[in-house]
Amino acid sequence: MPASRRRRQDSAAPARPVVANGVDKRERILSAAEDLFYRNGLVGTTMDMLCAELGVTKPYVYYYFKDKQEIVETLAWRASLACLTTMRFPAGDTRPAAEKLAEGLQRWVAACVMHFRASALAFRVTASLRPEFRAELRRLANAFYADLAALMEQGRHEGRLDFEDAAVTAKAMGGAVGFMYTWYRPDGRLPPEQLAERLTGTLYRMIGLRPTPRKRTPTTRKRT
Repeated sequence: MPASRRRRQDSAAPARPVVANGVDKRERILSAAEDLFYRNGLVGTTMDMLCAELGVTKPYVYYYFKDKQEIVETLAWRASLACLTTMRFPAGDTRPAAEKLAEGLQRWVAACVMHFRASALAFRVTASLRPEFRAELRRLANAFYADLAALMEQGRHEGRLDFEDAAVTAKAMGGAVGFMYTWYRPDGRLPPEQLAERLTGTLYRMIGLRPTPRKRTPTTRKRT
């Protein structure tokens, strides 16, 4: 992962990906590395293993990433950005807080399920990350919990939520979702979409949130 915020943002969303035969080469490297890191750990995964998995030589990988550390930080940053910005809404969004919170929780859980391997990597290798990079991750996390708690407080003020302490409840919700990597298995009993739906429902119940049911489109019965 690049040292500067600008390079991190560029890494998370490259403007002009290098594509060959319809496959983004950089994304191909990240996908293979993410799987190897998840299965073998950071120390247990070598660049030789990554090259063997991709069927390429080291110069191929080093053209896109300077070392294994940059690959790790790219994966960790991208996952963190996807998961920890889900409670942000446009300034002009005037919906009740409970409605925005319901949507934000859905997006949060879905992102965590999608990026669970990289999220697991970020937790497991925290100590080996550069101090300035860890500080950026903490900044993201602090902003996320501040946004979450603010929506919760506003929703309670509107009479739509029921909980005791916003900060404690928000952190409890974060523990339920953030440490999903310790028990979630993609080939487990529930498919990803169903798991996300049930986990989101659990978070709703933790704060007494009852989303407004969608209106059914009336159907016209044919006369006989």
